[in-house]
Amino acid sequence: MPIRFPFNLIQALTLAAALLLAALPLRAQDLKPAEKVVLQLKWKHQFQFAGYYAALKKGYYRDAGFVVDIRELQDGVDPVDSVLKGEADFGVGASELVLHRAQGKPVVVLAVILQHSPLVLITLGGGLKSLHDLDGKRVMLLPQETELYAYLEREKLPRKRIIEVKHSFDVEALIRGRVDALSGYSTDEPFALKQRGLPYTLFSPRASGIDFYGDTLFTSEALVKRDPRRVIAFREASLRGWQYAMDHPEEIADLILERYGRRHSREHLLFEAAEMRRLMQPHLIRIGHINPGRWRGIAAVYAENGMLPAQHSLDGFIFDETMPRDLSRLYRGIAAALLIAVLVLLFAWRQAVFNRRLRSEVARRREAEATLRDANQKLQAQLAEIQGLQARLQDQALRDSLTGLYNRRYFDEALERELALAQRQDYPVSLVLIDIDHFKQLNDAHGHQAGDAVLQEMARHLTENCRAGDLVCRWGGEEFVVVMPHTPLAGALQRAESWRAGFGAHPFRFGGITLNNTLSAGVAVWPEHGGTEDELLRAADAALYRAKSGGRNRVETAARVKEAAC
Repeated sequence: MPIRFPFNLIQALTLAAALLLAALPLRAQDLKPAEKVVLQLKWKHQFQFAGYYAALKKGYYRDAGFVVDIRELQDGVDPVDSVLKGEADFGVGASELVLHRAQGKPVVVLAVILQHSPLVLITLGGGLKSLHDLDGKRVMLLPQETELYAYLEREKLPRKRIIEVKHSFDVEALIRGRVDALSGYSTDEPFALKQRGLPYTLFSPRASGIDFYGDTLFTSEALVKRDPRRVIAFREASLRGWQYAMDHPEEIADLILERYGRRHSREHLLFEAAEMRRLMQPHLIRIGHINPGRWRGIAAVYAENGMLPAQHSLDGFIFDETMPRDLSRLYRGIAAALLIAVLVLLFAWRQAVFNRRLRSEVARRREAEATLRDANQKLQAQLAEIQGLQARLQDQALRDSLTGLYNRRYFDEALERELALAQRQDYPVSLVLIDIDHFKQLNDAHGHQAGDAVLQEMARHLTENCRAGDLVCRWGGEEFVVVMPHTPLAGALQRAESWRAGFGAHPFRFGGITLNNTLSAGVAVWPEHGGTEDELLRAADAALYRAKSGGRNRVETAARVKEAAC
């Protein structure tokens, strides 16, 4: 029946649905599964990055829809450059990130892991009482350790008054006197000095009021604008990892040793964990907390030392979850909705024209359809009756009317198919030819009705004692044949012998008399006793003849093909 479309309703619903789908915010679990991202570390694998290892191990990244590649720092690699060039999606930096932002590099900080920087200057013994004692001394520093340069400037010890030495990242340079001081992390290098029982002094920028942030998770402004939900999901999974790592430091230390190398001992990793807890203060401040005022203070210290211009903006530097989204997806959704609405209207108009043309013919068609339906129902009933009759006739043509078993015609076709399949799949097929002993005397003595009863009893006996895949047929007269696929000679002999014993051991009553009959059987197996249907039947028939000649009530095996030829 033609359908009238409510134009205004369809148009409104379609447009509303499309706009709603386009504008829905993405959740972390809506991210594409197994999205690959790269996290670039700022140093080698150690407890300093434990939270990221924990997030990967505990499945927090997987639950957020990420497959994360955590890359340790390689020589010549700058985490900031890696993220901005798209070689990594996220990176770990420190307070120098604010300098990069002021230089026009679009980095965005997501979470502060260490609320206080572990960066210090380390000296041996007590010979150097203050930072000023480094005047004219050899000091190992890294170019990106801007926090220490600001420290020196604030203490009125400019870089030109120290002898800068290229960093070897090895405290042996300090121990052997090749340098007078070196930069390091309070979470790392002091452990080696403690292990060797060497006294040391740490000079921290905090002594002069420079309290910078430490390790900080960051990304690019491009990724934030393109997919802020993805950024949020990664940050939250990472912070879950950090919380777990600080709650289970020993477990994560073992994980680092197992998966990320043994550069540090377990004791060294746990030393890192304890010092990091002091710098993170997770019992006072939520892990990842960012204070914009702290960043402005860090920038002011850099400006004080001439590393930043006096007037600088931090707009966009700190991740803002409420920042405007990229609306291109919404605009595409609106355009698609408008297109769908136009297509729906065109379709509805065409359908309305078509309905008007059909309306004049509805009554005539209904009457014609009713007449045709009645005729079709009668025809279907007649067809079903004919099909049933055909099925019964076909079944009767293939079955023996007395026993209900398949007849010889069906047997010939089935045996041919079975042997062809056995040849392709290489399995044995056994054939047992069975004859009721002294059947003629039975008919002569008690009549054909008694003989028919014995034939029916034989059919029942074989049917009840054969497998579902076996084929039981009446061969003719008092002879029966059983085809057993996937049955070797030993199995066929055992089955035939059980039929013989069971049939002879169970006499039955008929018309006031007891009928006690026996059977003889000949067993042949394809391909041992014949390669064709005729050869197999002749072999079984010859075996049956020997059974009857040998005294009846017995089972004989056909001779092999080669033995028969001899």
